Amino acid sequence: MYIPEILKVFPYVNNEKFRRYYSLLSKLCNKNVVMHCLAVSLYTYEVGLKLKRKGHNVDLDLAVFGALLHDIGRSKTHGINHGIEGGRIIREYNLGEKLALIVERHIGGGIPKEEAVKLGLPPRDYIPTTLEEKLVAHCDNLIIGTRRVDINVVVEKFRRKLSCDNIDHPVILRIVKLNDEINLLLGEEKLCHIECDVER
Repeated sequence: MYIPEILKVFPYVNNEKFRRYYSLLSKLCNKNVVMHCLAVSLYTYEVGLKLKRKGHNVDLDLAVFGALLHDIGRSKTHGINHGIEGGRIIREYNLGEKLALIVERHIGGGIPKEEAVKLGLPPRDYIPTTLEEKLVAHCDNLIIGTRRVDINVVVEKFRRKLSCDNIDHPVILRIVKLNDEINLLLGEEKLCHIECDVER
């Protein structure tokens, strides 16, 4: 099922819980979503390891599992509410509230309550608060499909999507703030953006 070389860089592929969550994700979502979630979980693992080496207290299991399941709500919708739908699925399968919150709060740099109301989402904050939530949201932002990209590519993507002339839009500012926060925690270690396209 898995290439042995993958184990060297991503030991979670042999983790029983990871495989169970992967099976659920594969059952509910299409291949492109699954491949994206795998790419985000690998990146989350790599950045999480760097954070741990810097002395930060990050629950790597929780972050990697959350990254794997972050887009499970895309089995229901590809709209802005896919995080909410994903949280419902996580709760329906009794996978834990911490995982459900990672899934609900992974969109961009988060969605504040006032903005959630305007978007037609249930009226509450969807801003990532724990390090694990922030890590998953950040790594998801830096992966388009299965390809790792620089923050500047992400900013440009959202600038076009939101029809902004500059980066002063609150959505973009939250994404940049989250990026800066993770990079600050990493100290001198820079996030390397290695191309990782996977053939579909």
